[in-house]
Amino acid sequence: MAAKTKRPSPILGAASAMIGDASDSLVTRESRFRHTFEAAVARIRPDPGQARKHFDPADLAALAATMKERGQLQPVLVRRDPEARGGWILVAGERRWRAAALNGWTELLAIEHDGDPEVAALLENLQRVDLSALEEARGLRRLIEGKGWSQAQAADALGKAKSEVSATLRILTLPAPVLDRLAEGALDLPRNVLVELARIEDAATLDRLLRLAEEGRLNVRAIRAARDGAAPAVSRGVVAEEPPARRFSFRALERVTAGLRGASPGPLKPADRKRLEELRAAVDALLAKG
Repeated sequence: MAAKTKRPSPILGAASAMIGDASDSLVTRESRFRHTFEAAVARIRPDPGQARKHFDPADLAALAATMKERGQLQPVLVRRDPEARGGWILVAGERRWRAAALNGWTELLAIEHDGDPEVAALLENLQRVDLSALEEARGLRRLIEGKGWSQAQAADALGKAKSEVSATLRILTLPAPVLDRLAEGALDLPRNVLVELARIEDAATLDRLLRLAEEGRLNVRAIRAARDGAAPAVSRGVVAEEPPARRFSFRALERVTAGLRGASPGPLKPADRKRLEELRAAVDALLAKG
């Protein structure tokens, strides 16, 4: 009698097919990507070394309202908290975490980050339009000092020019009271103005320029003019706090003339050409008065 052929179970076949289909969408251990998970908001704490210290309450309330309406569109980055079992430390996304807490959420979408947390946090912060110049400068300094990097290495890691990194770090050379006011939000100045102010060495000139900045009447051109010894021409066509009129020294002009005659030939840089044109205009105006 021939052996009876065993037919496969239709139930097992269907289950096998379902498992095969599901495996196509499951996360495997060999996946090159980190995937989101739900982390308890209460078990997440901010990074104590975070460069960003000031969070505007109105901005957080607006972000919380947006997240309540549209959901959390971007997960936060976290790393394991070595001091709390099952806890997490934020690498990036503190505003989202604070907004979630405002909404009373108990969980938050997160991605575990096991790379360099300082680089990751700074990169995300630098991509934000509302990061202040001071926060950026302090973050750069902390990264450089913490890693023992040169400015060139930091520039390579962040995809920035070394000159840009150097200019940003110069902001930290401003007097401590000025940095304190910037950190508190009492003084709001753009990055390029702060960089130029940091190049002013005379304390009295810096104080005068800061007073103009508080009134919203300062620009980069005025700062450079003050640094070169000229009267500060401020924005909006207003000239404020001009120094007393000084008698012009024609001997100084003789030295300038002699220097120009001895200048080496060659193509002029745009900035030098502009200075010469301004000098010529000033001389023509003086001759017209005489």
